[in-house]
Amino acid sequence: MLWTPAPPDLTLGEGEEDRTWDFLTVVGGSQAEAQACLTEALQLQARGALYKAHAQAWAQLWAECGLDMVGPLPLRQALRGSLYYLLSALPQPKAPGYICHGLSPGGLSNGSREECYWGHVFWDQDLWMFPNILMFHPEAARAILEYRIRTLGGALGNAQNLGYQGAKFAWESTGSGLEVCPEDIYGAQEVHVNGAVVLAFELYYHTTQDLQLFREAGGWDVVRAVAEFWCSRVEWSPREEKLYPEHHLGLVCPGYHSGVNNSVYTNVLVQNRKNLEIYEAVTSPQGPAMTWSMFAVGWMELKDTARARGLLDRSFASMAEPFKVWTENADGSGAVNFLTGMGGFLQAVLFGCTGFRVTRAGVTFDPVCLSGISRVSVSGIFYQGNKLNFSFSEDSVTVEVTARAGPWAPHLEAELWPSQARLSLLPGHKVSFPRSAGQIQRSPASLPGRTF
Repeated sequence: MLWTPAPPDLTLGEGEEDRTWDFLTVVGGSQAEAQACLTEALQLQARGALYKAHAQAWAQLWAECGLDMVGPLPLRQALRGSLYYLLSALPQPKAPGYICHGLSPGGLSNGSREECYWGHVFWDQDLWMFPNILMFHPEAARAILEYRIRTLGGALGNAQNLGYQGAKFAWESTGSGLEVCPEDIYGAQEVHVNGAVVLAFELYYHTTQDLQLFREAGGWDVVRAVAEFWCSRVEWSPREEKLYPEHHLGLVCPGYHSGVNNSVYTNVLVQNRKNLEIYEAVTSPQGPAMTWSMFAVGWMELKDTARARGLLDRSFASMAEPFKVWTENADGSGAVNFLTGMGGFLQAVLFGCTGFRVTRAGVTFDPVCLSGISRVSVSGIFYQGNKLNFSFSEDSVTVEVTARAGPWAPHLEAELWPSQARLSLLPGHKVSFPRSAGQIQRSPASLPGRTF
């Protein structure tokens, strides 16, 4: 790491009301790489072009993806800020040596001793951050999965140390994949991380059809090892003549409820009004930032827009002004630059308001209009080699395929429910229809897409 030193004091001249000072920090994989990058940055700075280059790079990134709405400005700013910090924590796409070393709850900016979980990687990466990244940047999503592939050896060791087969991904992981949680009990019992890891692989496959990752790059090894771990944990119940998983953490937030058998969290995801009413009432008001986002999604599924709207507002209470930086808890305590909370909040809009669900058959949608929000727009959605824009209002939905990665990318269509009407989605043509549920899927007439 190299940087330009900051002076001991900053002074304005006589009659001078403001001045800007620029300081640079460069982090590289080697001294030579860092020095080369710092030299380039200093040259841009000397020409007065550094900020312009920075702004142009971000403008290009925003042109490729976006999540916005016609609604309250604080809500729009929270969406933009959350997506900004999440993208900032990722390596630059297509950069040389593009490797992701995992996303910690505090991103790149925090993680010293006893701060922000030491910068370790949790299930937060796979469950709370990954789905948002996957919808816009599949190459970055793949890089996150490759981190899990590279750390599979450590996960195999974790399972062996606990007396099980297969792989147990660490509750707190670093470069080795070995468990580095300071408290042994969490490393041993927080096994739900495995489910989040495999869910990320499943969502990635349905979205990209990238068989190469699984066949040649180690993805299948991860899935198989997790399956072996779960199989080695089941116990036979003579009374019921069934196999059950032995005790593990699980229900609302697994970290709050330990040592239960046959956990609902692991075995089935139950979404209904009674569950939401019961668990919303008993969930700690001091819970982490992503808590209320998921309740908002649940109420949107049930079309209770009033309750969903209130919880959506509550879900970004952990955001601090003026730079929209999140903390883990609404009172300012916990991890700083809390990407986990930002990821949950983004999901409340990206998957809650739109109703997006990535399935084997396609991407389902079921848009919900909340009070004070007249339109939601999502641009740059990636699905099987196609880039799409999706927007909706109280009256209508508009879908447009803006680009195809190549002739191998399948043609898409929108199937509307319950009418089952099918509308072709041709590149460059906007398709609008009355607001309804449906699914974006491969057209039956489309030739099979290649793997990539």
